[in-house]
Amino acid sequence: MTTVYTPMLEQYRDIKRQHQEEILFFRLGDFYEMFFTDAELASRELEITLTSRDGGPGTRIPMCGVPYHAAENYIAKLINKGYKVAICEQVEDPKQAQGIVRREVIKIITPGTVLSDALLQAKTNNYLVALHEEDQSVCLAAVDISTGECQWTAFSGVNRIASTCDHLFTLMPAEILFAGVFSEAVQIRNFAANRIPGCMDSTIKLEDSELLRQLPQQHFVPEELPEDQGALTCISYLLYYLHQTVKSDLSHINKLTQFIFGEHLVLDAIALRNLEVTRNLRDGGKKDTLLAVIDFTKTAMGGRLLKKWLESPLKKISEIRNRQEAVAELIGKPSLRTILQDNLHQIYDFERILTRIEVGSANAKDLVALKQSLGVLPDVKKSLQQVSCYNLHSLADTMAAHTDITNLIHSAIVDDPPFSVREGGMIKPGYNLDLDELREISHNSKKMIQELETAERERTGIKSLKIGFNKVFGYYIEVTHTNTANVPDHYTRKQTLANAERYITPALKEFEIKILGSQEKIVALEYQIFCDIRDTIKKYLRQIQETARKIAELDVYLSLSEAAVRHNYIRPSLNNNRNILIKEGRHPVVEEILTGERFVPNDTGLNHKTCETMVITGPNMAGKSTYMRQVALLVLLAQTGSFIPAKEASISPVDRIFTRVGANDDLAQGQSTFMVEMAEVANILKNATADSLILLDEVGRGTSTFDGMSIARAVIEYIQESVHAKTLFSTHYHELVELEKMYPTVQNFSVAVKERGNDIIFLHRIKGGGTDRSYGIHVARLAGLPKKLLERAQDLLNELESSQMMAAATVEQTFPPKTVEGPVPISLFANTLSAEILAVDINSLTPIEALNIIYRLQNQAKQEAGLL
Repeated sequence: MTTVYTPMLEQYRDIKRQHQEEILFFRLGDFYEMFFTDAELASRELEITLTSRDGGPGTRIPMCGVPYHAAENYIAKLINKGYKVAICEQVEDPKQAQGIVRREVIKIITPGTVLSDALLQAKTNNYLVALHEEDQSVCLAAVDISTGECQWTAFSGVNRIASTCDHLFTLMPAEILFAGVFSEAVQIRNFAANRIPGCMDSTIKLEDSELLRQLPQQHFVPEELPEDQGALTCISYLLYYLHQTVKSDLSHINKLTQFIFGEHLVLDAIALRNLEVTRNLRDGGKKDTLLAVIDFTKTAMGGRLLKKWLESPLKKISEIRNRQEAVAELIGKPSLRTILQDNLHQIYDFERILTRIEVGSANAKDLVALKQSLGVLPDVKKSLQQVSCYNLHSLADTMAAHTDITNLIHSAIVDDPPFSVREGGMIKPGYNLDLDELREISHNSKKMIQELETAERERTGIKSLKIGFNKVFGYYIEVTHTNTANVPDHYTRKQTLANAERYITPALKEFEIKILGSQEKIVALEYQIFCDIRDTIKKYLRQIQETARKIAELDVYLSLSEAAVRHNYIRPSLNNNRNILIKEGRHPVVEEILTGERFVPNDTGLNHKTCETMVITGPNMAGKSTYMRQVALLVLLAQTGSFIPAKEASISPVDRIFTRVGANDDLAQGQSTFMVEMAEVANILKNATADSLILLDEVGRGTSTFDGMSIARAVIEYIQESVHAKTLFSTHYHELVELEKMYPTVQNFSVAVKERGNDIIFLHRIKGGGTDRSYGIHVARLAGLPKKLLERAQDLLNELESSQMMAAATVEQTFPPKTVEGPVPISLFANTLSAEILAVDINSLTPIEALNIIYRLQNQAKQEAGLL
């Protein structure tokens, strides 16, 4: 039997059928109600009461709801839990509705389309990314709807999926959309699940192909649109999804840029993680990162731009120097720096305010914040008149003051308006004459009633006449029974009481209409005035957005100069002779974390003539990894345009920084430490160039000693003979120091250690020359292992060190003389094993199967080497 629902619920069901993937917030009076399965889900996730209501004859249905004025926080909770929310509003006046009030979904809120401050981080972009596959290429388009930024790029070749994942890690999108069929969607989803917390993904459903074709031309000028058809399709899908969800013309999305990797120092996902540039390894937060150390930005816009600069540094020396000049000038003019910082401290995130204005969600407080922000601009422009460097001077010359907008808001909006735009109280007196008249009527109603009452008494001669009000009859004139004979003929009797009669007159009803309708008219007129002001601001949207970008750039220069002053940074010189020379460099993060001790600075000298590869030996905890990361961070900082923590430096820009640092078991992918390590090393060897910087920390430690030493040496040899990248290679395999004798551009270094009996002191100083000791037992002693255990370990070590067989195996069998001339193929195993290895389908292996294969191949390799 078919269930018969009430007309309202039938309306709900019709709308819900169109929004199966979203939780439907259905407006009923002052509440958003949810019904059926949505109610059960929302009540559980929001921890609110699940109740029921009459659904029709003999039918009760599940229901829950939230007050509309508090809905934002509830919606934020659902979005953070990975749900989409459709907002269904009443779109006609209930007083004028015939039957059920018409309702429509006015917007769909998803993780990538949120505009609420409750869901946005001030100094972090909230990207929505679309991916499209065409002609063996992956096209990526990204938009931050909260700021209007939109960019695209494309990847091709065998590494296109890996490159896509690297760029996704940089963007850290809140939502990924697959535009059409995407063959590697599973790989993208797995990467996002492991590396981009809370990222939602979905496939775009196309319902209007004509709109899809038109959207790019509606938003962007022709010269910004890509010629690549795949990229254009990807951008079209992204815009289509936005229009289907936000349901606005989105005119603030009006600038499209191409991200060109060749113009930037490329940091893949592994490098960004290992170097902790903007997110730490501990919890993904900002604390104890490079960004945290140098972020002195005063605006949210500047904070977001600084993060982008760190994640995508420059390569072109002239552009880096222009940034350095701006930082240097602000350092040299401390009073100017202070004035500008004070100015910027007064600026709100008007980039995001403009978006709220565009989509219609801004309130009067947003306009006041915009007024205050724009009001600072004349002072900023005046202060910048005294600068001379190109970048700062360009900002001063091209930054608009927007005084017309500032004056408009100042003349119209009160300084402290209410939060809601539907309750009045936001427009200043004197701005609109009609509004002032209505307010006069509303505010002076008691006085006007008293005057009318006095006039009627004089006209009728009834001294006891009085004017009253009730909700049933409205305003009335009350006359006692003893005076009814004096009541004029134009009085109309409305009610008889025990002691009096109540009357109305045409004049009194006209007065009533004015009084009772004035407040409603005030609210409506104020809202109309507010909308008119908002529409006026929208006409200048593009120009104000450009000003926001200039303020952000200025803020970053101020931040970098402040960091340089506070942390005692110096300006590195830039060279194009492919050298990296750093004198007394310091790790920018570690030196700030240290308490009670001074950071030990170290020198670095990498070049292609005498020191292409630094082989660094020394005990654990001595500072090898810190030193390696330090070098990479200083190069990264220099290419950002920042000053760096050192006494002196000359740096040639690198094209990429690769890192293989630490043990990163990818257990979710079924990969062990050693498998991950080998995959990362293989990726480095395939993609590094002579202009790259490589950090390799303890390569080979995830397997047996002989295997590990063999692989480590083969990697160094390959880099030396085929890649020629500047490389820092730390190792516990002290036998690798022999490579210094074989290659003129390999140099040995070690971490200085001071011994005191059985104890050691780490000096954290990198010195020339290798070491033949690991001090492992000393480190174990520092870690607090039991004394008896340490004594046994020392006895075993003495036996091993005295073993001639061990020495022979290490020197003669592990490292046979190299006889092959020319480039070495990328293979870490003997040629006789190549065919078998190539036949292995790695993607289908379980961890246990992989270990069994490695064990079998290792035994075969030992047999061929004569070790078994």
